[in-house]
Amino acid sequence: MINPDLPRIDQVKDSFDEILRNGKITNFGKFVRDFEAKTHEYLGVETVSLSSGTVSLIFGLQALGLQPGEKVIIPSFSFVATAQAVLYAGGIPIFAEVEDDLNVSIDDVERLLSEHDDVGAVIAVHMYGLPAKASDLERIVSAASERRNKKISLIFDAAHAFGSAQDGRRVGSFGDMEVFSLSATKVLVAVEGGLVATKHPATANRIRNMRNYGISSNYNAHFSGVNGKMSEFHAIIGLHNIQHIDELLEIRQVKARNFRKIIAENTQFGLIEWPEDTIHTIKDFTVLVPEESDPGYRDRLTRYLGDNGIETRSYFYPPIHEQEYFKTFSTRKLPQTESLSRRVLTLPFYTSITDEQMGYVTEHLCHFERELS
Repeated sequence: MINPDLPRIDQVKDSFDEILRNGKITNFGKFVRDFEAKTHEYLGVETVSLSSGTVSLIFGLQALGLQPGEKVIIPSFSFVATAQAVLYAGGIPIFAEVEDDLNVSIDDVERLLSEHDDVGAVIAVHMYGLPAKASDLERIVSAASERRNKKISLIFDAAHAFGSAQDGRRVGSFGDMEVFSLSATKVLVAVEGGLVATKHPATANRIRNMRNYGISSNYNAHFSGVNGKMSEFHAIIGLHNIQHIDELLEIRQVKARNFRKIIAENTQFGLIEWPEDTIHTIKDFTVLVPEESDPGYRDRLTRYLGDNGIETRSYFYPPIHEQEYFKTFSTRKLPQTESLSRRVLTLPFYTSITDEQMGYVTEHLCHFERELS
């Protein structure tokens, strides 16, 4: 299922040799600095490299001033790291519904902001790399901040979305901050790593200190912090890949639209909305099993596909509010989230996937449907 976009060894060998010879393998060396310069150039905002996307979210919430015990609105349909970051930053997650595109519901966020007067932040997720309705979220969070005469931060969990764009605007410049993951399943891969993007230089500078134990200079800590640094090894991989990011995205757009076309023409599986003018990373190629199917349908299909060499996942089931650890924070049913999470099925998809491989997957989806008819 994972087939990451990685450089050949000859493309990075000289850089690896350099750092292994000089011993400068961490502590903000030239490759980390170059990687941050390239991401800054690409996104047009301040960027800070970190050790993971989750650490980036934790630091981001704290740098934006989240107070212990304040609530943070997040979609329940997300990877659990979104909620874990809220807890580690000292907040309390409040779970929101999603819309048909699996991004957070604008109406539900607005409702929760009106019901809870102790919300310190909202985190929206660009699900699978499809941008959330960013302008609408900026509008309603700004309006809620004005009503309360208190700043409510808006963060986008852009773990899946480096390179995505909406209305001609690249993901990375929305809200107060956007947070990317650079792990092996993402389009921009550094093997492991995270990246904070923000329009606010003071926030970026604070996070730069936080990733080094809060030290500003001379071992003098000015902020809370831990070791959140990116190594030179990871930066070398990220630096290579960002130079090819537009090429990778273009390939993925074409292949994903072709995959969608043959699935739509040959099966009854549902497709998630993807506006024509939106750049989508398609971090996960996810379809929906038919709404009228019985509860065991997806499990039987998963086993059938697995028996034929097709690895799948149910991203993301169960939703966070139904997970054992987070049930204590669940205050209500989320029928849309619960329904969609029981229908999602993520199919194999990566930049190097071939037409033959996509055809093979579609053929077996068709065969499974025929067997049931």
